[in-house]
Amino acid sequence: MNSKPIGLLVMHYGTPASMEDVEAYYTHIRRGRPPEKEDLEDLISRYQAIGGPSPLTATSEQQAQLILEGLKKRGIDARLYIGAKHAPPFVGDAVRQMAADGIDEAVGLVLAPQYSSFSIAAYRKAALAAVEESRPQMQIYFLERWGELPAYIEALAGHVKESVKDWNLDETLVIFSAHSLPRRIMAEGDPYVKELMATSRLVADAAAVPNWRFAFQSASKTGEPWLGPDILDVIDEEKDKYKNVLACTVGFVSDHLEVLYDLGIETRDHCEQVGIKNYRRASTIGADPKVMDALAEQCMGLIKAPTSA
Repeated sequence: MNSKPIGLLVMHYGTPASMEDVEAYYTHIRRGRPPEKEDLEDLISRYQAIGGPSPLTATSEQQAQLILEGLKKRGIDARLYIGAKHAPPFVGDAVRQMAADGIDEAVGLVLAPQYSSFSIAAYRKAALAAVEESRPQMQIYFLERWGELPAYIEALAGHVKESVKDWNLDETLVIFSAHSLPRRIMAEGDPYVKELMATSRLVADAAAVPNWRFAFQSASKTGEPWLGPDILDVIDEEKDKYKNVLACTVGFVSDHLEVLYDLGIETRDHCEQVGIKNYRRASTIGADPKVMDALAEQCMGLIKAPTSA
């Protein structure tokens, strides 16, 4: 093992630190284009509905710390760096700090289980751009996907089973979901949908739920087609067949705006409107020690065999 510490670069989407930061955050998502007043007010109202900025950053920090502990207990001298896609400290900031600290080797992972050119590839691109500008000799070995990690499947299945334990499963529909992306990724061979479906099938099997579907959520208004079906449309299609609906996101591992508002409020209210008797949302895994320890094991494998990264 090298005498120098290994960098552990943990990346997440980011969230505003305060309500005053929502506009800057939204502007960054829009690649520097300030949002229209109406759109900004809508986003602010959503944050207000969940009680203010989401817990995403705090949860991501807890998850990262557990991964670091997992590496250390395996004898890896690692130093933690955390960067976000749309809020400071950004991914590039974290990499530049690694460079300033003299890190030559690092393992990087995104707190998102499935690969997409819009997500994992974008984080990797940002990290490597910062490497090139600040310390070209630095090597980062990326964990690009972990949506079929047994510990992750077991944790999600446990949350599903807990959520439906007092329901008649024949009267229950479980809807697995993830963030929608522009439909053009399919023509480009992006594996996102395939990987989401693989995770969903594994969780459904492990939880032994007989009735389930997959749906997308939170499509943006960009003027181009986005992946579907939308979760609200699925509920409309199935409303006469089931008394109970459980939403379980397989693409998010922390509570944040899309989970707490889109699934926790908007989808719940829609179920009430169409006459669904019972609606629940399965918990995200959050800072699950077993899942984070399993991710540490995956990271250790990349460190020991970087040529396979």
